[in-house]
Parts: sequence; C-alpha cells; structure tokens
Amino acid sequence: MIKLTEDAAKQITAQIKASGDETDPLRIAVTQHANHKGFQYLMGFDKQTENDSLYDIRGVKIIVHTDLLDIINGMEVDFVEIEGEDNQFIFKNPNDPTYKAPSE
Repeated sequence: MIKLTEDAAKQITAQIKASGDETDPLRIAVTQHANHKGFQYLMGFDKQTENDSLYDIRGVKIIVHTDLLDIINGMEVDFVEIEGEDNQFIFKNPNDPTYKAPSE
C-alpha cells in the first residue's frame, strides 16, 4: 500500500483543483534507472485501465499498474520544501535499492 503525507495530499488536491479536471486519478509509475541502481518515479493524471489498482488515500484517487504493486508496497510520497522556495515530491520506498532509511 502507498502512503501519502498530509502535505503531499494537500499539494495533489490543489493541483487537481487548479487543473479544473477532477475526473482522472493520479497515476504513480516506477521505472528502473538505466544503471539498474535505483528507481525513477513518475506521476501524472491518467485514465484507469483494467490492469490498474485504484486506491483512495487521504481523499486522493491513485492508480498503479498491478505489475508495480510489489515495488511500491510500503512507499511513502511526501511534498517537501528544499532550499528555501523550491518544493518537490519525494518518494521514500524501502523496496528501492538506493533508499536509505532515516536514522532512528
């Protein structure tokens, strides 16, 4: 299961409202980097297909291709401020070989 932080859900909801089109769910996709050392994460609004699983997380409809379910299981999507005014989504995925869990 995917997790969304409150900040990520707020940002996605704001983007949906700004687009004026609330019909398509958010697709999260994962591809392997060419060097095979980690994953690349992609997000965009898309139509659901029969090969997708649909989730409603914090009021955000998310679709993921069923082939990716093992890869994204336990992943958290966050929206953070980086270096002042730059904001971006980050993906914390324990299944990504390059992921380093925060120190306890």
